[in-house]
Amino acid sequence: MTTVRAVRDADPLDWRHELAQVDALCDSAPALCVALVPGLLERARADGLVAVEIELEYLSGWARHLLSDDALALGAMERALELATGLQDRVWEGRVLQGLAAVYNGFGDNLSALELLERSLAIRRELGDLEGLAAALNNLADTYISMGRFPEKAYELLTEAMTIWPRVDRPDGTCATLSGLAKLTTDDAETLSVTDPASSRMLAERAVHYAEQGVTVGLTAVGVGASAGNARLVAEAQVRLARAQMAHGDLASAREVLDRCALALPQVSARYLTIRYHAALGRLHRLLGDLSAAKVTLTSALVLSEGSRPMERADVLHELVAVYEDAGDLAQALDTHRQYHEAVMEQRDQAAERRGILVNAQLDVDRVRQAHDQTRQHAAELAALNRSLAHDAAHDPLTGLLNRRGLDAVLHGRHGEPDLAYVVADLDLFKSVNDQHSHPVGDEVLRRVGQIMTACLRLGDVVARVGGEEFVLVLRQCPPADALAACERIRIMVAAHPWEDLSAGLRVTMSMGGVTAGPDDDPATLAARADAALYEAKRRGRNQVAFIPPPEAAVPAPAGHH
Repeated sequence: MTTVRAVRDADPLDWRHELAQVDALCDSAPALCVALVPGLLERARADGLVAVEIELEYLSGWARHLLSDDALALGAMERALELATGLQDRVWEGRVLQGLAAVYNGFGDNLSALELLERSLAIRRELGDLEGLAAALNNLADTYISMGRFPEKAYELLTEAMTIWPRVDRPDGTCATLSGLAKLTTDDAETLSVTDPASSRMLAERAVHYAEQGVTVGLTAVGVGASAGNARLVAEAQVRLARAQMAHGDLASAREVLDRCALALPQVSARYLTIRYHAALGRLHRLLGDLSAAKVTLTSALVLSEGSRPMERADVLHELVAVYEDAGDLAQALDTHRQYHEAVMEQRDQAAERRGILVNAQLDVDRVRQAHDQTRQHAAELAALNRSLAHDAAHDPLTGLLNRRGLDAVLHGRHGEPDLAYVVADLDLFKSVNDQHSHPVGDEVLRRVGQIMTACLRLGDVVARVGGEEFVLVLRQCPPADALAACERIRIMVAAHPWEDLSAGLRVTMSMGGVTAGPDDDPATLAARADAALYEAKRRGRNQVAFIPPPEAAVPAPAGHH
């Protein structure tokens, strides 16, 4: 949501009109907006209109973000932020920080996005900018939702935003908040669909209610503002309504909503939304039992996602895996899951790269500010060295995973948490890998196994290499059935990995033994119980998972997703 700033009447161009036009094109025709901005930027610089330059860079960055061109969007947003900071324009600084966070979310770098949004939120509160505050709350909540963690925090932020939008008369903002609540609640409903169907259905009903309200309010916003940005919000809300209805089992209503969304999509030039629509439609076809239509729809979405954000492609691949599994085509399901894994790893690589750029940029700023204060500079260098030493002391140099010392620190901090799963994993007959294929091959096997395990875990879960071919997983808020399912997924991924690209005839499997921590368990007790479970897995013939529940619990059937 953007607002055109006032410009002097004496300017050679009618900048108010020009900015309003660019603002409208940003959502309705982002490619045209991107093409129009360079000429206007040149004119604004010639006229010395820094405020206009800030807005043009911001709108250009937002348009590129909608086109999924986050690399160029990042450059535009960073230039806008530099100009706003130099002009000491706190209003625009807060707004651009929010746009920059959206770009980092596009890269999958949620941590950097959170930092930027917290800065934006602080500025909005400082200025008493209610409209900007509510928008920042929405975006901060969306980031938490996309991380799949801290749902209570996301709900708290969205609830605060809901109290603000009516006061500033922004139905489009209310639509976005309700849409976020629908997404948050639908995710919870889908997670509980296997382990707690009754709670899942209740949450799905609530999600449908939120989404229906969001669509209704959004259509009002389209009528009031008649902007493409509002139309995009409505289309997003419709896709989320359809997902909520699918979670609730109302497939006929979901089909009607997606049909209406399809009619609106031509007005919205946002590739990510078209991909999201096709992913939802593919899921609907699968739930209706039309696997052929599901394959066609999701394959089209894959083509559309070429060159787009890895996470958008990963979402489509995840749906396609389920289609192949339902069709009984396990070979194709495995191949698609491998592509999904590659997309997830690409997203993580991009996030790490961009976070490095952000951190390095911040370090450069710090060095400039500390140029005349050598004492503080030396203190900062010493702190960085200490952090590096602390990191090295807690991490395994071969795999980059936590080592025993790092694992002990994690367990100390999580002692007493409910549903904490502790899993010991051991590569089967690993000595033969070193003996028959060489120690360098064995080292690479350990590295790859660490990467596979890390890719299969949620944010907040940890994996450590504690010696030789032995690894330990610590899974938070993970009941026995979910922990067992997660371990099975890792075991299958390790066994299915193309190890022969390292050495002909190489085969690697893993045995795993897990337990759920009791309130009185210390690390030594946990390790002993998990070792007993691992021994049972080995006794069964290796390449197995054995899980010992707490004495008072019984292990239900494995859940579908961890």
